[in-house]
Amino acid sequence: MEPTLKVGLAGLGSVSRTILYNIQNIENVQLTAVADVRQEPLERARAQFGVETYESVEAMCESSNVDAVWVCTPNLFHTEHTIIAAEHGKHVICEKPMAITLEQAQEMVDVVDRTGIRYVQGHSKIFDPPVRRMREIVSSGEIGRLIQLNNWTYKPWVSGQPRLDTEVDFRIGGGALYRQGPHQTDVVRGIGGGMVKSVRATVGRHNPDFPMAEGNFSAFLEFEDGAVATMAFNGYGYLDITELTWGIGEGGQMRAEGPRQHFTGAVETDVKYDWAMRDDHRERTEERTKQPFYGLTVASCEGGDIRQSPDGLYLYDHDGRKEVPLPPKGHGRGELIEMRNALMEERATFPDARWGMATLEVILAMRESSDTGREVTLSHQVPCLY
Repeated sequence: MEPTLKVGLAGLGSVSRTILYNIQNIENVQLTAVADVRQEPLERARAQFGVETYESVEAMCESSNVDAVWVCTPNLFHTEHTIIAAEHGKHVICEKPMAITLEQAQEMVDVVDRTGIRYVQGHSKIFDPPVRRMREIVSSGEIGRLIQLNNWTYKPWVSGQPRLDTEVDFRIGGGALYRQGPHQTDVVRGIGGGMVKSVRATVGRHNPDFPMAEGNFSAFLEFEDGAVATMAFNGYGYLDITELTWGIGEGGQMRAEGPRQHFTGAVETDVKYDWAMRDDHRERTEERTKQPFYGLTVASCEGGDIRQSPDGLYLYDHDGRKEVPLPPKGHGRGELIEMRNALMEERATFPDARWGMATLEVILAMRESSDTGREVTLSHQVPCLY
């Protein structure tokens, strides 16, 4: 029998709710502990999952019953909690964004290197089958050299669901650039090979109910090999990109019809977590037979174009269009499988800490470019390793 990876979950907020059940459904992975500053979710987790409970991440990391820590605390604490886990010899999966400054990200890279623990950058769209298959086609040269990438995402991010104060203030890691930018950037960097040379962007805050929430951005990226990419995100909730993706959302689920909720300010934690519990139920029970769509993505090579289809990819070349079928993503998170397999196979993880830092560099460069009106050259980029 293969050894079981024992996972401790740091933070029991809205993000963690889907993770709790995903851990239980992966072979050779077991949820053994949770940490939070609030008693109610600790008691609920103990009753539901029979896990050890702790009031601090450090106390949980002292447990011999934890091999790896999944950090899903607020963005401000990702660096602190990653360092604590690493210094206790625990492997780390960290939610996006990796950190909120490059200095923090460098601290995380340094502690991973110094301690030798494995690190997986969490909540990355490069685990999605269509993104991986696009990268395989591009890197194979099957339809020539990549020349252009485009991703457009429109969704009701800012006011379409309840948001805590920490989620809608860009100064402390909130807003769409920090919370959605990593998804879009990982899609583009993953397909394009990772090595972005420069960024030119505009970032906006145009919802008066959430004045500190960055809700839209447009960026132009140039890769070192000459390929270019555009990323457009709008989170104000008027157009939903699923109208252009066969009604399929980013998890592979069909978009729910009916009126949308609209919030005009940050909410209290009980409102947020009540909503998260209902969303978690949908996450675990709804059917997912289609491919995940984080927006609409088109990759253009010298000899053809690629875009997603409901069941895989459409590839366009001189012979017309053909479909490349892929198995559905279904439920679950690829980070756990990557961590488990890397440890079993005694190999490095991917996406790792340096990948997370490179994605953060792109996001911060977008804000810098928007503030200065100038193109920003990058220096922390790393290649895609799959």
